[in-house]
Amino acid sequence: MMRISGRLAVFVMLFPMLLLSLAWAQAHGFISARAVMLWSKAIMQVDGPASFNSTDAFFPPLPFVLSIALQWITGGTEVPIPFLLSAGLGAWLLVMWYDNLRTNGGISVLTCCLALVLLALNPFFLRVLAEGPEAVLTLIGTWIFARGIVNLRLSGNAPDMMKVAVGLLIVSLSNSYGLLIGLGALPFMVVAARPSMLVASPIGYLFAMFYPVVAAILSMAFISSVFDSVLVPLLTEEPVPISMQNHLVILAGLVPLTLVAALRSLFTPHYVMPLVAAFGATFGAYLLNSVWHVESDPTLALAPMLAVLVVAIRFWPALALREPIVVALLALGVALGVVSLRANPVSETRNWVAAMQGDIIGDHAATRDLAAFLEDKDGIMVDVERNPEIVPQIDDIHRLLVSGQTIYDWALEGGRLQARYVLVPNMQGGMIEEDRILRRFPELKNGRLAFYEEVFMNDRWRVFRRIES
Repeated sequence: MMRISGRLAVFVMLFPMLLLSLAWAQAHGFISARAVMLWSKAIMQVDGPASFNSTDAFFPPLPFVLSIALQWITGGTEVPIPFLLSAGLGAWLLVMWYDNLRTNGGISVLTCCLALVLLALNPFFLRVLAEGPEAVLTLIGTWIFARGIVNLRLSGNAPDMMKVAVGLLIVSLSNSYGLLIGLGALPFMVVAARPSMLVASPIGYLFAMFYPVVAAILSMAFISSVFDSVLVPLLTEEPVPISMQNHLVILAGLVPLTLVAALRSLFTPHYVMPLVAAFGATFGAYLLNSVWHVESDPTLALAPMLAVLVVAIRFWPALALREPIVVALLALGVALGVVSLRANPVSETRNWVAAMQGDIIGDHAATRDLAAFLEDKDGIMVDVERNPEIVPQIDDIHRLLVSGQTIYDWALEGGRLQARYVLVPNMQGGMIEEDRILRRFPELKNGRLAFYEEVFMNDRWRVFRRIES
């Protein structure tokens, strides 16, 4: 009971602190696109019109289901639902890290507290937190997976095998990038295995741990084919080109520290082999991502390695100077993380770095201006799945005409546009037209659609009003 109450007390302290870091970024204009998308989906599914028909991919399902559940329980809050989930999951993960280092690792309370602070301040952890529950759940799943393969090498029992399977299942159901982590883990599972298990049944060994992942993915693929939806959303824009020099600087934020921590147990093969396998799985996923671009941000692709670093520290042998080295290593990780994130050319990470430094990011000012203009308007036709940032800004979602409603579907299926107002993005030259209304009525891009006049325009949005004849 004392242990549970202690965990709860630490969680209660950590949760508002992590939420404060997210509020700081939001106050300076940064909300990640994934967090906005997830928040918009939760609002539309819980509070939107009953006829709303989503055509977006439902993968990954775990953060989607959690967001809908929290939106339904709370009835909606001013704080973004993904922020509440991200801060809660992040605080829970930090508590588990502390408990694992203290109880299983035998590290002193003072060192565990210092380690907890340094892990919470690590730029990779804070960036994962700002991205939303998808990235945090991926970090949690990687930690469970890495712990599981070390314990599996030590004991070879069924619970540890299930722990590996659960970790892989969490990462694969939390993030599209998690599928690459599962793929990257496949060859390294042989390295991590107990020789006796491979001799007994190598196929059964791999099947037992990867079966839950394969079964879940195939089930969702079947459901996706039935409802004619996309399982894994593909990138609609060309990935930002990243030079080899930038890749090396980004990798320097975690790779050297994790390798040092894993190789610290070099003379104990039952520790070092599974730790190297966990490192190889995350690093292999990063290399695969540089080819397939499932995760557009290399910082987020590398971030799961932070969980491997924590597992490697936990299994350090209790030798002299262990605890000062742990603190020094994690402090160095904070410094290297700052340098690593500054080298990332992807716009979202650059905006996050600027927001955390106190600079104002103006990306959402245009949307706030639009919401103020639409405050007393009704019958607004908009593609909410391609423009999710507008949904949290509207006080009454039922003022929107969305997919699934007759006037919206008829217009997009070849009928005449009858909506009182039409809201579309302000497309700049060279941008890909994702908005389905603009694709159906390209005249709106030039403001020349018959029976409609432009009544609002800024750098991000355009609003047209129907002229009553």
